[in-house]
Amino acid sequence: MEIATTDNKSTPTVKPPSAKKKKEIFANDKDRDVITKTPGAKAVAQKCGNPHCYVRASEATLKICARCKSTRYCSRECQAAHWKTHKEWCNINIDHAKELANADAKGFKFGLPPGITLLELDQMLERWVKFHNSLLMAATIHALALPRDIKRSRSYMLRVPRVAAKYFRVDDASVIDMDSGRALGGVWPESIDHINRMREESESLRRGTIAAVALECEPLAMQVVPFGSLRDLSPLRIQQSWKEILIKDVENGKRFTRFEMKS
Repeated sequence: MEIATTDNKSTPTVKPPSAKKKKEIFANDKDRDVITKTPGAKAVAQKCGNPHCYVRASEATLKICARCKSTRYCSRECQAAHWKTHKEWCNINIDHAKELANADAKGFKFGLPPGITLLELDQMLERWVKFHNSLLMAATIHALALPRDIKRSRSYMLRVPRVAAKYFRVDDASVIDMDSGRALGGVWPESIDHINRMREESESLRRGTIAAVALECEPLAMQVVPFGSLRDLSPLRIQQSWKEILIKDVENGKRFTRFEMKS
């Protein structure tokens, strides 16, 4: 994904910095550590954050964690029961938000659309993920060929590079294995470890597996979106044109509605 701005007249694109330019930008102490901490997963609250609870957003009003504002629960009891596990994610999200705010306070502007701060861009990305949650999940399922072998979610994830904003645009997407992801360095290894722990917890509770998509939206750090409670997907026909559908639906601002079932 890459950063772009849109108006009624044109759609200019702000290209990501080249490797040489990045080296120049981060060559001094002021800019070197702008984003170093791993962002928390961009989870979309469709059910209570306590994995032992089965209450969905359609059944009750889910209240957001006041500290990190990223996880929702159906009750204080569920929040307290999940705190030991959530504490790590909570602190990660808080640290990441502070890091973005500090960079904004220092006047970091490189690669940002005019009039937008890093923190605002991160919040916009979260809203975009929520709007396209079903589309991103469908693309991940079909790209990883999970209807053929759901265990592939343990070894592969979908990578969407150069996600564009102010109005987000997807130019490309591809499957990447976990080892190759770790080799990219930066926040990738820790993000993959987080997803693996989430998957192990979900599978141990027999709540299905978790697949993930990695979104790269410079100047933000790579951010992971997990999709949980995935079980038997064999009734789905693998959609070979998943990438074209993803790119087109994002460009048109279209919500994904359904999977194609086998006849």
